[in-house]
Amino acid sequence: MATLLIKLSHQEDAGWTLSRLAYLGGACGTYGLGFICYSIALQRLQISLAYPLMTAFTMLLVMLIGFVMLGENLSPTRLAGAGLIVVGAFVLSRS
Repeated sequence: MATLLIKLSHQEDAGWTLSRLAYLGGACGTYGLGFICYSIALQRLQISLAYPLMTAFTMLLVMLIGFVMLGENLSPTRLAGAGLIVVGAFVLSRS
């Protein structure tokens, strides 16, 4: 969500407006919430599992948000890469 808010903050291209600052403030808050959630996950999971899963989930979510909300392209290559990420996360979680 923070990545989307940062992207949206640059839509206007009109300097440092209140709208841009609101988007960036929301992004900071979202990063803070993500940090708290990751901290909780590290209490329960091994770091060698938590970080790769968090990274894989984040990459897939950003790709999906880009497609749904920003109209970005989902090429066959990107979909294949997403499939590899899912397979990799699955393999990591089984080890």
